[in-house]
Amino acid sequence: MKQFIRDYLTFNKRERNGLFVLLSIIVILLIYLIISDKFISPEKVDFTKFEKEIEKHNFELKKLNDTLKKTNEILFLSTKTETEKIIITENIEITQPEYFNFNPNNLAEKDWKRLGLKNEQIQTIKNYEKKGGEFRINEDVKKIYSISEKEFKLLEPYIQIPKESFKLKEFKITKSENNSPKIAPAIVELNMADSAQLTNIKGIGSFFAKSIIKYRNSLGGFVAKVQLMEIWKFDFDKFEEIEKFIKVDPTKIKPININTCKVEELKHPYLNWNTANAIINYRINHGRYKTLEDIKKTDLVDDETYRKIVPYLLLE
Repeated sequence: MKQFIRDYLTFNKRERNGLFVLLSIIVILLIYLIISDKFISPEKVDFTKFEKEIEKHNFELKKLNDTLKKTNEILFLSTKTETEKIIITENIEITQPEYFNFNPNNLAEKDWKRLGLKNEQIQTIKNYEKKGGEFRINEDVKKIYSISEKEFKLLEPYIQIPKESFKLKEFKITKSENNSPKIAPAIVELNMADSAQLTNIKGIGSFFAKSIIKYRNSLGGFVAKVQLMEIWKFDFDKFEEIEKFIKVDPTKIKPININTCKVEELKHPYLNWNTANAIINYRINHGRYKTLEDIKKTDLVDDETYRKIVPYLLLE
């Protein structure tokens, strides 16, 4: 038995040397694997080309879907009577805009559709007009929340608002019943007004004055009057009551430079912490933003968030 064990478990000198070399190689490899991560930085992979291919693919896919949708609508209409076709066609949103010179004030819904706007966007505009809203300059169209920056750039060359249609009125002299002159209240600019000026507006007490100033500070300023309805307890009835006594100067807002700011500086009512952090991390990993729309590449900034936050951002 001892002879059997000796024959199978005893190594000669040559075998012992081979075993030692093998163990030495294994030890060296283990040490290399342990320390290599500390001295060799991983190679960064540039996904720019891949991302562009994805964008191109998504664009082509959208074009194909639009074409199929249009084809299905045509096939569907072909089975209907003339009366049914008229009714259905009025509800189909135009996918290929038809641009023409227009005055946005009280523009018919069918004309907004010709310009490529969706039903939801048109409804927002009509609600704005019902509240007494008017388009005095081209940029007023841009302030409508449903109109994106891209859509406004396409529409702007065709906007024609007669300058003589509007006169700016800080003070308006009227006649009372006894024919004595009466001065109407001054229009209050929301981004510069203090608490005293706000409480002078009929319907605004100290509670809402403080709430307006607090929300204005968190936003960095108002870009549109309708933002007041984002304040707690500030409903449509309250807005309708005071809308004619206020105005907004968007040039007074405090923009945030997304190419230099820290995540703490992106604290904003329209951005949660995760989204703000994603915007900063994307800049760190991919370099400075070249366009504001690039923040959508974080995947946490959807179209609605972008539309609301973009007036508060700048590139430098």
